[in-house]
Amino acid sequence: MIHISELAFNYASKPVYADFSLKLTQPGVVGLFGRNGSGKSTLLKILSGLLFPDHGKVEVLHYEPKRRLPAFLEQVYFVPEEFHLPDIKIAALQKHHAPFYPKFSHPDFVRYSEIFEIPQDKGFATMSLGQKKKAVIAFALATHTPLLLMDEPTNGLDIMGRAQFKQIMSGPEHADRLVLISTHQAHDLENLMNHVLFVDGGKIALSASMPQLQSALHLGITDDFSQTEGCIYHEALGNQWAYVAANHHNHAGKINLELLYKALSINKQGVLDAMSKNQPPVEKSA
Repeated sequence: MIHISELAFNYASKPVYADFSLKLTQPGVVGLFGRNGSGKSTLLKILSGLLFPDHGKVEVLHYEPKRRLPAFLEQVYFVPEEFHLPDIKIAALQKHHAPFYPKFSHPDFVRYSEIFEIPQDKGFATMSLGQKKKAVIAFALATHTPLLLMDEPTNGLDIMGRAQFKQIMSGPEHADRLVLISTHQAHDLENLMNHVLFVDGGKIALSASMPQLQSALHLGITDDFSQTEGCIYHEALGNQWAYVAANHHNHAGKINLELLYKALSINKQGVLDAMSKNQPPVEKSA
């Protein structure tokens, strides 16, 4: 689905990616993580054809995004973090834009709009940021494009909105598409994700499936500080300690992506060493 080889990209004199490679071949929900300014949004724009690489090969669904062919554009939808909408109602959004996406489902769009509780009688100018975000997400999900790119989709959503987003994303109708989500809201979405990517310094710092992470790592909480000895990373959590350690057991470890991201930022080599070790097959915890 996505094949990037030796990608280089710069903003003026600021390098973002150099010799960056990535391959994603299976459908599922992939989380994209990294520091502010690490190039997450840039990567999504390159994949959607909104930005062009300076060097290297980018292939998405067997197309070069930079060519922006109609046959490619009808198979990809990009939800940016910030957007501007004309003052139209949600029905007009579907009327004018759905024809560009051959797999668009009107029944699904109606259902998603109802779950999100999007007002049907308001124009976008009178909607809140959260309502507008929900409308764009509902439309994006209803396109059923093989590739869906989302940049911070839960920003601007309240607690109920985030729960509604997870409810819709969990639907079986999305099982055959690749959804690449850039987010800082790791806790909100980690239960949806099949695979995670961490970018750092213009490279992939870590690319792993959730089962791989669960096999190699254990993230826990303890009252006894001595239990954090030899851990990859630990931090105070009130009167307790949260930690990341190599998983030496024959069952799946618990994964907290926010804690894992901190561990990668502080002790990347420790995480990579744990990931590289051969682990026995895991049994899923009850």
